Amino acid sequence: MLDATRVVAVFLLLVFVTCETSRAEDIVGSVKTAQGGAVVRRGNETIAARVSMHLLADDILQTSGDGRLGVILQDGTGIGLGPNTELRIATFIYDPSAGKFGLLLRLARGVIAYFSGRIAKFAPGSVTVETPVAVIGLRGTHLAVSVEGT
Repeated sequence: MLDATRVVAVFLLLVFVTCETSRAEDIVGSVKTAQGGAVVRRGNETIAARVSMHLLADDILQTSGDGRLGVILQDGTGIGLGPNTELRIATFIYDPSAGKFGLLLRLARGVIAYFSGRIAKFAPGSVTVETPVAVIGLRGTHLAVSVEGT
């Protein structure tokens, strides 16, 4: 028979695991490299980007004149940001069991390099990059985009 202390410990462990699982579902990727001035804006917070930092949908990635940032999303998509870049991860949907896929990146300024992951493999028309002057629907495996003067 379990005593009250063990029952409480098991209950707390289950609550912790459940909370961790629900938070893990919100994670869309992580920072792989960060150099110079690189931050993540999340709501009203501005957080210095650091290796292994988790990224969430709607995060805004920013680099300064000496900054560079490399991220990998949950589906294996790789994104590199050059100096003076601002990129929002507007939408990230990766649910292979339900057949739901989508990636929308909004590039406000700067330079990005994109290397496709499984979203582009499973649903080739579901990856989009928006810029201030154009929308790019990605059908290939990689691209580089530069937005100047914004």
